Amino acid sequence: MRIASLEALGVPSPLLSVWEKAFGPELLPIQTEAVTKFGLFTGQNLLVQAPTSAGKTFIGEMAAARCALAGQRVLYLAPTRALAEEKHAHFQELYGRLGLRVLISTRDRREDDHRFTRGDFALAVAVPEKVRALWARTNGTFRGLGLVVIDELQMLADPQRGACLE
Repeated sequence: MRIASLEALGVPSPLLSVWEKAFGPELLPIQTEAVTKFGLFTGQNLLVQAPTSAGKTFIGEMAAARCALAGQRVLYLAPTRALAEEKHAHFQELYGRLGLRVLISTRDRREDDHRFTRGDFALAVAVPEKVRALWARTNGTFRGLGLVVIDELQMLADPQRGACLE
């Protein structure tokens, strides 16, 4: 499936241009299935399980970017601080130029915590433990989140970190 064809599903053309430049003109088979068979852009819940390098991460990224551009706030949970830093830089580079406010919140990156707790962002990248701490600060309410993407959901089974993600 061509990325350009996603315009028929309501994906804005500036976003399609960003994706084509960054990822090429074609979706991978699992990405096509997520869109056509499982309603990636229809607001339904989706759990994607596939081998490494099959294209899972871009499925979450597509949903996150489209949702954020539609004016909803998105929380992207990364399993480690290093991956959170990497995703933040990537999202800032690609989607910051489209006017999206992208922030990061980890133990080492606290400068955006006040924006996070106020909901002053389009796309927030964080690790689960930090979100739990911020959640406690706001009495457990993050109003108006349109989407949560969890990268590496297998963390749920981790005895030390799984309960936090849950």
